[in-house]
Amino acid sequence: MKNIQGFTIMEVLVSAVIISVLIMVAFAVLDVGRGSWFGGDVRAELRKEMIRAFMAMERELRETSPAQQSVSYDTSSTSITFRVPQDIDGDGTILDSFGYIEWPSLANSIVYSLNGNNEIIRTASGVTRVLARGITGLQFSRNRNPALPLELLIINITAQKASSVGKIATETGQLIVKMRN
Repeated sequence: MKNIQGFTIMEVLVSAVIISVLIMVAFAVLDVGRGSWFGGDVRAELRKEMIRAFMAMERELRETSPAQQSVSYDTSSTSITFRVPQDIDGDGTILDSFGYIEWPSLANSIVYSLNGNNEIIRTASGVTRVLARGITGLQFSRNRNPALPLELLIINITAQKASSVGKIATETGQLIVKMRN
């Protein structure tokens, strides 16, 4: 008859500890990967929201004039009020009979601002539209820098979103718009 040897209790315990440590390391690596995935995915979503807001604001703000908007030199504001040229006399152009740009009344101004729901909103003629969500900071400024043209408007946006596991992703962006009219 052959002698059958089994494992001692100590060998079984050491094996169990080693396997437990390996499983814990595997879960830690998976958690890091999940966090990286969340960070990249959410940051891309925040960038998409900022780009959508920048595109909408740039399109209209390029049409305004430094004299037709509310942000003065060397100041910053969390909102901006401005007007864009309109064909007021119905002749098919935004120029009047003397060749001057037709500006609407102040009652027809456009306002970009940040509301209490972390959304950039556009308000015009009593109608409010959301441009971007997840925005925690919005700032408009104009610098009187001799090296820069006076028509530049600087827009800074900060976006932030928290995950269900408590991780927070933050993105910031800046757009410089040259007002043309």
